[in-house]
Amino acid sequence: MTFYEIISVIVASLAFLLSLYSAINTYYEKHIKTKIYIRWVHEASIQLNISLLISNMSSRPATLTHIFLENNDDTVESSWHHARLLSQTIDNNEKICWSDVTPINIPARSSSNPIICFQHLNNFKLTNNLVLIYIVDGVKHEQSFNVHRILQNSEMLIALDYQLKHN
Repeated sequence: MTFYEIISVIVASLAFLLSLYSAINTYYEKHIKTKIYIRWVHEASIQLNISLLISNMSSRPATLTHIFLENNDDTVESSWHHARLLSQTIDNNEKICWSDVTPINIPARSSSNPIICFQHLNNFKLTNNLVLIYIVDGVKHEQSFNVHRILQNSEMLIALDYQLKHN
């Protein structure tokens, strides 16, 4: 074998290895799962507001189509309409903070911070463990969350005020 033949074999082998690495990496990035975290929870009389952090580090966009809450052997779906959480007058304009509704689209390699509202909860007792059932891109997931932050009414107003000013 001549010197040029050896170089061409080495270059072809390196090109094959790099393309194989790229194919494996692309496959892996497409199949990264969407993750959901609970930031805080606020309980009203028969309503539960949950601030979620939805992280989609995949190279494809994701859609969260349904969210359910396990409630005393009953499953409750999130509100189908926007619930009014707070209204204020800022710069002589009324600003309203609404809850989010499904479907929620999360672009590729980004995150979303929706506030989901569950209404008409009967005999609901808020504990440190919440079970959510959610459907992302047609796949059903059931996850138990440890609630680390339960907001009181005054803290809820501060959180919603911050959201009003920064959205």
